[in-house]
Amino acid sequence: MTLALVAFGTAALLFLAARTGVVRGAAAAPALTLLAGAAVGFLARATRAPAPPTDWIASAGEAGLAALVFVSAAQLRVSRFARHCPASFRLTLGGAPLFLLVASLCAFVLMPQLSLASALLVGGALSLNGAAFDRRAVTSAPAPPAIKAAVRMESAAIVALGAPVAIFLAANAAPDAGSARTGALFAASIGALKGFALGGAIGVVAARFKQRISGRGAARTAFASGVASFLLASLIGADSVIAAGAAGLLWGEATPTPGAARLKMRRLIEFAVAPAAYFTFGCALAPRILEADLLTILFAAAAATILRVGPRLAVLQTSKLPRESQGFLAWFGGAPGAASALFLVSILDDTMIVDHEAVLTVGALSVIAGVCAARLTSRPLAQSFLRRSARHWRQAAIV
Repeated sequence: MTLALVAFGTAALLFLAARTGVVRGAAAAPALTLLAGAAVGFLARATRAPAPPTDWIASAGEAGLAALVFVSAAQLRVSRFARHCPASFRLTLGGAPLFLLVASLCAFVLMPQLSLASALLVGGALSLNGAAFDRRAVTSAPAPPAIKAAVRMESAAIVALGAPVAIFLAANAAPDAGSARTGALFAASIGALKGFALGGAIGVVAARFKQRISGRGAARTAFASGVASFLLASLIGADSVIAAGAAGLLWGEATPTPGAARLKMRRLIEFAVAPAAYFTFGCALAPRILEADLLTILFAAAAATILRVGPRLAVLQTSKLPRESQGFLAWFGGAPGAASALFLVSILDDTMIVDHEAVLTVGALSVIAGVCAARLTSRPLAQSFLRRSARHWRQAAIV
């Protein structure tokens, strides 16, 4: 009931903000939105102002994450994914797992306050880097349309398929004492199975019900299936995020809705959810950077740069893409987004996680470092891509 009430209240606030134009300005400046939330968080901490209950904040984070997972899953046709977007397929099934493993191992080695299970959880949270933090930087970059489409599809696939992995890693981070971890994993498995069955059934029914409708009618049916899956899941003990994702995944596979209508759905959700995600994340978790030590700062800087780009470049080496396109995909496609922020917010009250405070501190600093680094470098990297692309085409013309 609390989850449903918080989700309804969050949706109402987003609607009112969108009507006043507040969200439009925040969506255009994600880094500034995060910093504004951080300023509020620091002020509240300094004045010791009363804070909302953590379970309310976590429930709002879960609702926002479910919305992103649903609309990301709705972009995909899994049966055609590898054939239509080979570069995105490589990065989703190769680059993302490799980043998760490398980031987790680095976190475990660098920071003694993290156990292996909690380090894996940090890696899983940061691997949800698909919801592009700065859509304008991608759309305005002088990249071929196919490369931009690859960025969009990869970001959708990573959020849709990576969220269940992160949820299971959170269950795996339960205390390794007695049967606590086994029980947590069993409960997560049952919740995932229920959620996938419920959401998948609702998604298929929604797709068949409006099979011949495209555009706004199909979008309304899809949104209704996502909301119904999310709310009903909480009533039967299923995982709400996985239920919403399953509804989007099965709806996306079964519906004939064209890609343009799907993309419009995604932009509508991200336009509303992402600014609220960054602001809430800044309020709730940004003050934790004061608790970070030198090793945490070192890991956050590495996770925002070499740990993120390195695995992606390694996976793309065997592709037929030009080097400048590989670099564009490696940097812009893996930029940190709202999904990582919302996942960390959603586990804010999960005190059963081993090293819970350390996980939140490391995750918060890493997301902030990633967003700021990507935002500051987006324009010069886009200009560099333009110069390298022009040089590549000149050399090809000479040959």
